[in-house]
Amino acid sequence: MPNSTRRPAVAAGAPTAAASAAATTAAGPAVAVTAPGDETDPRWWVAPLAATVVAPLLSFLVAVWADLFTALPVFLIGGFVLPLALVVPGWCLARTRRRRQARINLATLACLLAVAYPALIGGIGVAIFVVMLLTGNIHS
Repeated sequence: MPNSTRRPAVAAGAPTAAASAAATTAAGPAVAVTAPGDETDPRWWVAPLAATVVAPLLSFLVAVWADLFTALPVFLIGGFVLPLALVVPGWCLARTRRRRQARINLATLACLLAVAYPALIGGIGVAIFVVMLLTGNIHS
């Protein structure tokens, strides 16, 4: 039975077309650039790293400044977790220049949420109190 998939014998040291094609593609870039902005961003990690470090620090400083560790310690967990939840997509976005602004926006929002979280909790508490007062759900 003839073997139709048999390759022709190649002399030792003689380059083949497939070997030279593989060598040229291996030396090329790993990701093909298709549009402006799709090139790799060498500093993609700066904004997510800065927000990962700064957001919990800001949350801690605001909680200490407002003396919230003694007043509302359970609610402060969200002040540390929610800003970091905004930073996570920044770590997972494509590492291209086109996504740089999205990473910066997420980092900025995380830091703003870390600073505004105690006021947000207070505002929600006041709104719930006013709604319950106006609807007659608060009894003395």
